[in-house]
Amino acid sequence: MPKKPFTAEEISAQRERIMDSASSVMADVGFHHLSMRKLASQLGMTASNIYNYFPDKETLFIHTRRRGFDLVFADINKQMTQASNPAEALFTFARQLIHFAQRFPGYYQLMFQPPLLRLDEAETVDQEVQLQVERLVEEWQQHLLSLLTDAAPSLAERPEAAQKQQALFFVASIHGLIDCYHYQALPLLLSGVDLIPDDVVQQHIGWLLSSLESETAAV
Repeated sequence: MPKKPFTAEEISAQRERIMDSASSVMADVGFHHLSMRKLASQLGMTASNIYNYFPDKETLFIHTRRRGFDLVFADINKQMTQASNPAEALFTFARQLIHFAQRFPGYYQLMFQPPLLRLDEAETVDQEVQLQVERLVEEWQQHLLSLLTDAAPSLAERPEAAQKQQALFFVASIHGLIDCYHYQALPLLLSGVDLIPDDVVQQHIGWLLSSLESETAAV
């Protein structure tokens, strides 16, 4: 009796399963050292089966990166509706980003520390999916800028370049917290801290907003 073909839902679930595993493997060994055979073994399937879903490593990478942004947007947007004021919305944004990075370190790394593709590798990437990822990255940055100017209204009066500079400072500080936790780069300071607690995040956001307001007021 011939095998019943997969439904669209089953195909989608299998693609997501492959991407979930690939995000971890690429984060651990790096994109350029990713072996489709090793990934297949981890998934309990053959490499040729993976190629039925993703024709090459580059296609798998760009789809996995897009899935990471889809996941984090869904996570953040769900929680943002509960924020009662702009400062709380900014805290929620940072808290959920940190939580996402702790739950899905592979996706986070591919999203915000993506590997540089060689020219021959980049040429094989689906350009439509690449454009979708670029739009998601742009949307993420615009969302952050909007949250910051809402939480620190004086920033909205500054030139666009100054707004971007402050947003970069803000997100880099959050990213630094995430990296210190992920790589255990500061073991003395992280001793006894298994997670980045919400109260630490809230205090951190408070410091950043206070610094931002003082800096803009001094201009």
